[in-house]
Amino acid sequence: MRQKKITDEDDSYSDQIGWTSMAEDFEDFEDQTPQEPEIVTHQCTMCGAMMRIPRPKRERYKVICAHPECGHSDFIGI
Repeated sequence: MRQKKITDEDDSYSDQIGWTSMAEDFEDFEDQTPQEPEIVTHQCTMCGAMMRIPRPKRERYKVICAHPECGHSDFIGI
């Protein structure tokens, strides 16, 4: 209920419901977790040659031995 004596000028209360924004500037967040290597080493199961291959993007992948006399293919993730 409003009284007759209260006018719009006296009633200056304004309620803001909801989210309010603040003017705070945060620095860019740097992730401190160690990054996985881009290149992994793989050893051929047939001849034992060590190969450096790019990190696979899938769970299952096939690596063909780079040794010219071997040519064996390893299936990983099966």
